[in-house]
Amino acid sequence: MLGAKNSRVMKPKQVYTSNRRKKVLFSNDFREVIVCQDSTIIEQRILILILTAVKFEQNNFISKRKQIKKDETKQLSFDDYFDGWANQGYTEFNISFSELKEFKKIKNSTIQTALVNMSNINWFRLRDESINGYKAVPFIIDPRWNSRNIFFKIDVAVMKHILNVSQYFEIRKELPFVASTPNTLKFLLWILKFSKSQIIKKSFKQVLNEMCIPQERYSYRSWFERDFLNPVKADLDSKNDISFNYSYSNGEYTVVLYYTKKGVGQDEKFISLNDLQIDRTLKYQKRRRMLNDFNVRTLRKLYEVKGYDELTLKIRRKIDPSLLGDEYIKTLFKFLEK
Repeated sequence: MLGAKNSRVMKPKQVYTSNRRKKVLFSNDFREVIVCQDSTIIEQRILILILTAVKFEQNNFISKRKQIKKDETKQLSFDDYFDGWANQGYTEFNISFSELKEFKKIKNSTIQTALVNMSNINWFRLRDESINGYKAVPFIIDPRWNSRNIFFKIDVAVMKHILNVSQYFEIRKELPFVASTPNTLKFLLWILKFSKSQIIKKSFKQVLNEMCIPQERYSYRSWFERDFLNPVKADLDSKNDISFNYSYSNGEYTVVLYYTKKGVGQDEKFISLNDLQIDRTLKYQKRRRMLNDFNVRTLRKLYEVKGYDELTLKIRRKIDPSLLGDEYIKTLFKFLEK
């Protein structure tokens, strides 16, 4: 719970510096912006360090469980919290070059270029309710640097997007520092929106549209998989706690989330693509082949032992379509013994 209004309002003169964090929080508003943003690895690192600096402030807006003992303090509204910005309208940030170069050496000039890009009015857009549309605004203001640090300001309107964590997503702080492509963070932020359902079904065109990727960038689906999906999956498999499998059939992608080795110990379980494919096949075969529960359990064990892809490849169109129930299962075993 936040304290009384005057005691917790943000100080106008506060300067934010990055902090050591294992994870950072992306508000849903901010996540949507970055999903549709073509950002570089350097720009993503700057974003992550900004989020490490404000995580304590973000925590003030995360709903906490009510205590058994009645809390007499009044919780601030989101607008109350920004009353302290009235005379200034922005806050200041100070980030060291050394933090931006963690895990990999980067030229100072490259970082300076990224700062200039992020101060461009075309880099960031905010929702404009007055026109039911968007407006372009600079993400950072007044970028400066010396031999050790970079300095910039962020407008209060942009900060509200960053701090409004009524809904938020956790991201490993190190990801943009170790990823091989800026698409890794972009795609992860996109799939996290569907983490509760665990399964995403979209056409190729829908996937590109929802991540604001021009259709002409990937003229063929195979190019998208080779140059985008496969490098991203490799990054997430080795460097993140959540990754994904995907398949394409009947004009539609099926993307399934799962925990990697880094995610061991998680309470919830993500279904694997193999399990999803088996479940769907069994539902179809039960109806098509008139299988009883024992037949279904037997067929499931076969798929689990052989693997969905291998077994499907072996038996596709090779069992008489007129065989049903027990006869179908018996014939299937005889075929596999050959």
